Amino acid sequence: MRNTTDRPFDFFRGKIKLYQPPEHRVSVDLVLFLSRIRGVKRSSRVIDLGAGFGFLSIAIAKKYKVPVVALELDRRMLELLKKNVELNELSHLITVVEGDVRKVDEIFKKGSFDVVITNPPFFPPNFTKNPNPYHFETRGTLKDFIKAGGYLLRDGGYMNLLIPSFRLYESFLVMGESKVYPRFLSLVYPTEEKRARLGIVTGIKNVGGGLECDKPLIINKKTGEYTEEVRNLLESFL
Repeated sequence: MRNTTDRPFDFFRGKIKLYQPPEHRVSVDLVLFLSRIRGVKRSSRVIDLGAGFGFLSIAIAKKYKVPVVALELDRRMLELLKKNVELNELSHLITVVEGDVRKVDEIFKKGSFDVVITNPPFFPPNFTKNPNPYHFETRGTLKDFIKAGGYLLRDGGYMNLLIPSFRLYESFLVMGESKVYPRFLSLVYPTEEKRARLGIVTGIKNVGGGLECDKPLIINKKTGEYTEEVRNLLESFL
C-alpha cells in the first residue's frame, strides 16, 4: 500500500490539501463534525485539542478566517501538522503548539479561548490488544480532553466534541463536572436502518439550559452512495 504521506490529497475540490498517514486519515465523519461546529465568529479564539495532522484546524481557519491554536503531542503528527499549515498558506492564522492535553494549565491561561474543538481518541485501550495510538486512549482519555476544554474556555464559550455514541452518557457527566453543559446534540447514522454510531455534542461553559437535538445525520443510502446532505456538505462546506 502506498504511504499517504507521499503526496498531499485534495479536499473540498482542492481548497484544502493535506498530507495524511495511512493509519489516520480524513473520514466523512469529520466533515459532518465541521458542519455542526458552533460558536465560531470572526472575533473568536479557537483551539483544536489533539489536532493531529490538522484537518479540523485548517478547515476552520480557512472557512471562518479566525486564529486557531492547534495543540498536538505526537511528534509524527506535529511534523505533518506543520507541513500542512504551510502547504495551505495558513501560518498567519494557525499556531502549532506541542503539548499534552493533560497539562494545558502549564501552557495556557484559564479561560483564554472562545471555542474548543476536539475529536479525541474514540476507544479505551482495553478494546484491543494492539491499540492504534490515534484511535485509542493511549495518551489521554476522553475525560482528559473534556477537562482540558473546560479549563481553556471562557464563560459562555463553546466546546465542540465528536465521540462514539456509546460514550455520550460518559461525556455528558464529565462535561457537567467541568461546568460545560451540553446544549446541542447531533447523532450520526451509517444508514437510516442502522443505529447511531457517532455523536456531535456542543456544550457551553457555565451556561445551562435544555438540550436541543438536531435531525439525524445519515451518511449513506441503501445503495451505498452518500445521501444528498452529505454530498452537499462535501461540495459546499468551503
